[in-house]
Amino acid sequence: MFPAAMKSLFAAALWMQAGASLAADPPLPVAPERAADNPSALRVALVDSGVDYRQPFINKRLARHADGSLVGYDFWDLDPLPFDAHPDRRGVVQRHGTATASVLLREAPRVALVPYRYPRPDMQRMQDLVKHAADNEVRIIGLPLGGNKRDEWLAFEAAALEHPDILFVASAGNNGRDIDQSPVYPAALTLPNLLVVTSADDFAMPAEGVNWGRASVDYMVPAEHVPVIHFGGLAGYAAGSSYAVPRVVALAARWLQANPQWTVSQLLGALRNRFANGAFARQLGQGYLHDPLFDPEHVIQVVASSDWSASPTDDEPVRPVPLDVLILDEGWSLQQVEQVLDEAQTILAQCDVRFSEVQLRRVAAPEYLRDLETGRAKTLMDAVRMSGLQRRVTAVFARDTRMRQAFDAEAFGRGNTRTRAWLTDTLWLTLALQDRGIALAHELFHVLANSGEHSDEEANLMLRRTTGDNRNLTPAQCDLLAEYPLSGQ
Repeated sequence: MFPAAMKSLFAAALWMQAGASLAADPPLPVAPERAADNPSALRVALVDSGVDYRQPFINKRLARHADGSLVGYDFWDLDPLPFDAHPDRRGVVQRHGTATASVLLREAPRVALVPYRYPRPDMQRMQDLVKHAADNEVRIIGLPLGGNKRDEWLAFEAAALEHPDILFVASAGNNGRDIDQSPVYPAALTLPNLLVVTSADDFAMPAEGVNWGRASVDYMVPAEHVPVIHFGGLAGYAAGSSYAVPRVVALAARWLQANPQWTVSQLLGALRNRFANGAFARQLGQGYLHDPLFDPEHVIQVVASSDWSASPTDDEPVRPVPLDVLILDEGWSLQQVEQVLDEAQTILAQCDVRFSEVQLRRVAAPEYLRDLETGRAKTLMDAVRMSGLQRRVTAVFARDTRMRQAFDAEAFGRGNTRTRAWLTDTLWLTLALQDRGIALAHELFHVLANSGEHSDEEANLMLRRTTGDNRNLTPAQCDLLAEYPLSGQ
């Protein structure tokens, strides 16, 4: 039995069943004044290696009884302090539950957390754990853990069936295998109130090393570069299917808070209506849950728009390029954007390319949509992209990037967007950019040439690194821009 932690942990051999001896659990800090002990707060549980309840961001969000004691419990040591500790066979203590809890608490800011330390010494206790959660009015339970032996999960299976009003969200695991053929539990169990998730990469595909399964896995979720707070309070990033779990738990919790009368069936139906797309039939049962932060109440709209024209010249443009511009962050002033367009236009004019019918739109959206990330971009483009079937090139002036392989500017042509069509014909610039006009011209060339190739020629625009000197394009490069077909044509 082992937590479905980082991929290297999930793919390891099973931990030995006898736990190593640990020092006594630290005492539980007194609840702060604004602790999540409101009996009306939605209680959500995580079954993991426990949490570092000394950390203020966790302590203030713990569900508590009237006397200040925790609602959560340590079913490993059978005590009321589920402190984050998972000793391996060598006695080395792994920490995992604090990181998964940090994701849940960030993405569901009004829930009360019920942490459980899972019962590795005796997995039959999972039946007691589920009953404990039900008795304490827990509505959703996250399970970012798993094992290879079905018999260890029989008690959980029976308990889950006895409590159809609880939604369970489990990790598919990180063994790099089809769990329809080589099962991982509890993910491979057939339960009407069990949702199974795996991790998606920046290409909107199941991430390297994660598990999949047409019958066993419901959704893939962006979980490859997730900000977390580790045991001890250290901030960092984590990846793997176990980090998809708290993201989906948080989404379901927010929906349940807004619709407290919903049943588990209605929650699952809402997910299907919004996210099931059948696009990955060989690997997933439902599809790509592209944006776990999606909220139908979020307002995403164009708040200002204007036209832009290049500086007048005597020459007729040979290659007009219609261009949409989306401005996502106040860090980009209208004057700055126009300066970037002017400089890029000047550079591309050597190939007779000229921007035409340029429309600038400033977008008001939730803060998390100001950064480039594959799934989030779908939410944004679905809401504000105006060009429809006759899709125009779209330049997005963003705040930052959340891609795992991060660049200050990035282009998405037809060649690298087969599974993420909403990004086709877009390029993204971030506030961190230097030489912004050169960067825009460089990324536009990638899109218009439908090529990711770079040049080694000195001072060429398509050098890998944009600088204040690389502005030149060769006649052969200009020929690549001659007949650019927009994706909708």
